[in-house]
Amino acid sequence: MYHIKQDQRAQRSAETIYNALVTLMNDQPYDTIKVSDIIRQADVGRSTFYRNFDEIDDILRMRCDQVFDEMVRYIAVYRQEQKTVDPWALLKPMLRYFYLHSSIIDQLLKADRIGIMQAAFRKRSQPLQAQFARQMQVDEVYAAYVAEVRFNVLIAIVTHWVKTGKRQAPDELADTLKAMLNNMITVDQLL
Repeated sequence: MYHIKQDQRAQRSAETIYNALVTLMNDQPYDTIKVSDIIRQADVGRSTFYRNFDEIDDILRMRCDQVFDEMVRYIAVYRQEQKTVDPWALLKPMLRYFYLHSSIIDQLLKADRIGIMQAAFRKRSQPLQAQFARQMQVDEVYAAYVAEVRFNVLIAIVTHWVKTGKRQAPDELADTLKAMLNNMITVDQLL
């Protein structure tokens, strides 16, 4: 777990540590990076590292949470401007956002830590489950299953898109996938 205080010094230290990890990830495999490598690269003390992070994965968790919080704000503004309740309305702004801010996904892919992204996404989707259940007119327990499938599909789309170099424009990909999936997915195909 990470525990960054809200003061500027702590936030600067956390950012310096994150940047050191990114630099190291460009030069060596993630699994070979040690805390001692990071503190040397960041030019901070071991106590500074452990004051902010419990383990190396926490550095990626911190950045992923920052990026996802910003993405949620971006999507909220988008949905408000578009005045839409379309269930696919999440994909287009999500792709637009990650078109410009995909470095964390690149790092998670490189580190083989997509689970961090899934946890960040799940954390932000929890408050939406009651709303989702009302829209579907089902018990929240059952809506959670459908929400889990939908969120994992969104994660798979974004990670594949980033992994393959974001060759499609965000809106084009969102519109094409929406049309394809609306025409072909049935429960039998999902299972």
